[in-house]
Amino acid sequence: MMSAVAEQVVGGFSSAVIQRVADKTMDYLGSNYNLSHATEELLTRLRTSLTMVKAITEVADNHLIISNSLTKWLRNLHTAAYEAEDVLDRFDCHEIVAGKRKVRELISSSVRALKSLVVPDEGMKMLECVVQKLDHLCAISNTFVELMKHDNLNAIKEERIVEETTSRVPIDVKVFGRDEVLELILKIMLGSSGSETEPSSVRAKLGARYRIAGVDVIPIVGMSGVGKTTLAQVIYNNENVKGHFKQRSWVYVSKHFGVKRTLQEMLRSFKGNYSSFGYAESLETTVNNIQSVIHQDGRFLLVLDNVWDEMCDQWNSLLTAIACDVPGSVVLVTTQSKRVADTVVTMCQVPLTPLPWESFWPVFRYYAFGTTDVVVENNQTLLLIGEQIAKKLDGLPLAAKVMGDLMRSRFAVDHWRSILESDWWDMSEVLCGILPYMGISYQDLQPTQRQSFAFCSIFPQNYLFDKDRLVNMWISHDFIQHSEFDGTRLEDIGSKLFDELVQRSFFQSTFDNKRYTMHNLVRALAIAVSSNECFLHKETSQRASPTVRHLSLQVGNQLHIHEANRYKNLRTILLFGHCDSNEIFDAVDNMLANSRSIRVLDLSHFEVMTSMLPNLALLRKLRFFDLSFTRVNNLRSFPCNLQFLYLRGYTCDSVPQSINRLASLRHLYVDATALSRIPGIGQLSQLQELENFSVGKKNGFMINELKSMQELSKKICISNIHIIKNRHEAKDACMIEKKHLEALVLTGRNVSKDVLEGLQPHPNLGELMIEGYGAINFPSWMLQGQIYTKLQSLHVGNCRLLAVLPPFGNFPSLRRLILDNLPLVKHVDGISFGCLRSLEDLRVSSMTSWIDWSHVEDDHGPLLPHVTRFELHNCPKLEEVPHLSFMSSLSELDISSCGNLVNALSQYVELLKCLESLKISYCDHQLLLFGHQLKSLKYLYLRKCGSLRLVDGLHCFPSLREVNVLGCPHILTEFSDQSTRQDEQAVHQLTSIITDSSLLSRNSFLPSVQVIEIAHIEDHYFTPEQEEWFEQLTSVEKIVFDNCYFLERLPSTLGRLASLKVLHIMTKPVAPRENFPQKLQEFIMHGFPVEAENDFKPGGSAWINISHVPYIRLNGKTIQNRQMDAASSSSNQQI
Repeated sequence: MMSAVAEQVVGGFSSAVIQRVADKTMDYLGSNYNLSHATEELLTRLRTSLTMVKAITEVADNHLIISNSLTKWLRNLHTAAYEAEDVLDRFDCHEIVAGKRKVRELISSSVRALKSLVVPDEGMKMLECVVQKLDHLCAISNTFVELMKHDNLNAIKEERIVEETTSRVPIDVKVFGRDEVLELILKIMLGSSGSETEPSSVRAKLGARYRIAGVDVIPIVGMSGVGKTTLAQVIYNNENVKGHFKQRSWVYVSKHFGVKRTLQEMLRSFKGNYSSFGYAESLETTVNNIQSVIHQDGRFLLVLDNVWDEMCDQWNSLLTAIACDVPGSVVLVTTQSKRVADTVVTMCQVPLTPLPWESFWPVFRYYAFGTTDVVVENNQTLLLIGEQIAKKLDGLPLAAKVMGDLMRSRFAVDHWRSILESDWWDMSEVLCGILPYMGISYQDLQPTQRQSFAFCSIFPQNYLFDKDRLVNMWISHDFIQHSEFDGTRLEDIGSKLFDELVQRSFFQSTFDNKRYTMHNLVRALAIAVSSNECFLHKETSQRASPTVRHLSLQVGNQLHIHEANRYKNLRTILLFGHCDSNEIFDAVDNMLANSRSIRVLDLSHFEVMTSMLPNLALLRKLRFFDLSFTRVNNLRSFPCNLQFLYLRGYTCDSVPQSINRLASLRHLYVDATALSRIPGIGQLSQLQELENFSVGKKNGFMINELKSMQELSKKICISNIHIIKNRHEAKDACMIEKKHLEALVLTGRNVSKDVLEGLQPHPNLGELMIEGYGAINFPSWMLQGQIYTKLQSLHVGNCRLLAVLPPFGNFPSLRRLILDNLPLVKHVDGISFGCLRSLEDLRVSSMTSWIDWSHVEDDHGPLLPHVTRFELHNCPKLEEVPHLSFMSSLSELDISSCGNLVNALSQYVELLKCLESLKISYCDHQLLLFGHQLKSLKYLYLRKCGSLRLVDGLHCFPSLREVNVLGCPHILTEFSDQSTRQDEQAVHQLTSIITDSSLLSRNSFLPSVQVIEIAHIEDHYFTPEQEEWFEQLTSVEKIVFDNCYFLERLPSTLGRLASLKVLHIMTKPVAPRENFPQKLQEFIMHGFPVEAENDFKPGGSAWINISHVPYIRLNGKTIQNRQMDAASSSSNQQI
């Protein structure tokens, strides 16, 4: 379907295409090319024609065009400009090939000879044809000049508007008018507050139907743009939610829902790993991995965002996969579909409707005015116009954000009035589902921004955009152009353009700020304005326009696939999904054969047939090529004009060594091991990313390969630098000239001072890591820290001969300093650590000879005044320490085997007012900790501290949330029982404990704890006092016994714990008693001999005591799952 709005605005970026082609034409005419007379004449005519029509397109791009004849003329002009660009690009490719041939055959030459451009006859014919088309369009352009004059005057007037002010952008996610809804959902997820301590009472009041294997499902349902995702984000990032759920995952679901893909996204989110998953991984393997993570980490929160009806049929399969019966786990679903909400709900549905005016106006005012309230107070006209615009937005929070972002960009009355009076508000009948406020915001973009945005319509719904990858595609299509007289790289320009689109709400950042999504309404706009040149082939009756240039295929759908032969002008082919159809293979092969202008080709995860390789080799204009995980074993060469090449998943032997001939390559994405096997990588002088370079002794692998690679950016790890012979050879890498490099890792074995001297990096460096240095002191450039004004992170490790630390205080911007395994360093003074005014993170480990740490504040100023994290490990000889004034700023302190520092620590405890995390390990020194001195402490980790004592127990730590104490047998011996009752309420936030017998004392009263792990108990039985300790756990929901190899009997008091829902026993089977907890929902045992399983199965000796538990799992096998059976039955009845 071709939208009406697309018929009228023709994309709104014709002028960007015209300008780009005109610039390319000027490049040829203004260069030193030895052009033939005929070629120069045609290029001059082309430039003249483009100049004539450029003014009309600039005006047309900024208005809704009502005239059908003008619309047709603009579209024809748009097409002709593309054809001209294709011809010019053919010249460009011919020059590259011919130029390489000339270089090979060169005996004597001149610069002029190398710059000769001999255009083949076929190219001349194509150029002449397109010039004639443009001449004809120019001849009839006068018809439209008068039509555009009035609009042009308005455009000029608009350009003269002076920006009065702008406002700071609100960066936090806020919701307005949803307080009751937010409170309701949080109450469901976290349990009720006040006197109701039992979450089940909340469930009963809210009409819960059933819980699926311990998982509650809460659907938020409402129309597009009403704020479902924003509300879910606020819940997801709520601090109480973060503390309550050990694992959180956010999955963006699409209409093409798949259980496997959803589980893989869930697993990636749990593990924090955003690399690609191979489709070869089976569903069973993915399910096992998911369940393993859930069993290990406890209850989870899963958000399924933007779910459609297609998921309903597979809902039970998804639930079965995540049904590990961890009580308190929640699935939060956002959807526009009432059917989805009815299918998935186990609690109440949460409907969202548009906001009433009294709630919507604060939303709009927040986004439109930001923090510049003075503008509102001093300019009532802006306020009045703002109200009139707000009343057109129907109470939709998304509309408030989109329009607010646009209006806040310029606080000018004329600008705001132009928005209020825009033609888009009056075109609702012909916009075909495109909301006016989206069109107005789109129209305010620059033509290059519009074209870049429109291109995104070929990506599927809920696609997760990777910023760098998308920018690479834009560059491949020349959407991104160099600024005149500006050395800014295309990638940086594209990144800024993308950020501006995010700023204007055309993209939305995901919860992890690493990937981006596009709202359905925004995507609908992109589809509308690009319908003549972009098309997503999927299961629909829609058919692509004959002029389509950017095509993506939802693999698995063969509808209209036979039409692939129609596409002759494709510039983009993207495949989504896993393909096993011969029809798709043939269609792709035909498109490759018919379209020689392809610039972007993504065949990742696609079974590339050998028969396709000849067609691939002929794609001389190809710039972006993704063959990741395609398993093509006979790759020999690539198109010569490639700029971006993705070969993830290829082994060392399957990556062709001819990659080093791709002189235009800007980015190469290949696994590090395969990258290290490519000889002559230095020939890729335009390459900007080289994650790893392993120095070798043979030609093609020596350090001088880096000499010409001046465009390297981001991070590079140079390993085996000990192979470099001397400073002269090291200097061949020209590291000091690599101004774009952000992070550098230098590793080797006993690296000489001379070599490290020659590897001096550029002063722009932000992160530096040096490992394996083999001299007593550092080279000169490490002593000149003042020139490295941008260095923020420095890591020095495994330098076994280093005895003298450099003056780290000379690095003015250093924020993180890590020193590891420096066994000969004995003294640290104010020169080493002094004046580090920016340092926030200091970690020192394995400085085993470190004796004294001195610092004179009168000479060097305060010691580490802004450090918030301090770690000190394995420094057993440290005797003398200075006055540690920085303790007052610490939020994290982690020390182990650190000599006398613990003794010194006792005098600084009162300074630790900001401390949130305290870890002390392997400490034999006596240390007394008082809870009232550590009021901010949230996490306490103690390991093997025989003489450490908590004087007030755990009762006086008002902020404590998690405790991990093992091997501290005397930790409560100083505890006074008299303070127990008065301080019971102080530990109401403590919800999680891991301990051995250290805390199993009547002096440790923990009524708020919900999760407990008992580990490394070496006794066979619990003592009466320890059994009494279990009985006072009135809120506990989950107990885990782990690595208790000798334990023969569980505490008899477990049966009295009314709140206990989950019991895990790891490594050894323990026979349950007759008074086994009657309200238990899940019983899991792992790690014991298979022959012992029968005792816990139906008919076994222990079955009578556990048969009432709904979910039982032994050694990874589900023995009983009553809840899933009930859920499946109920769901089937609904469907």
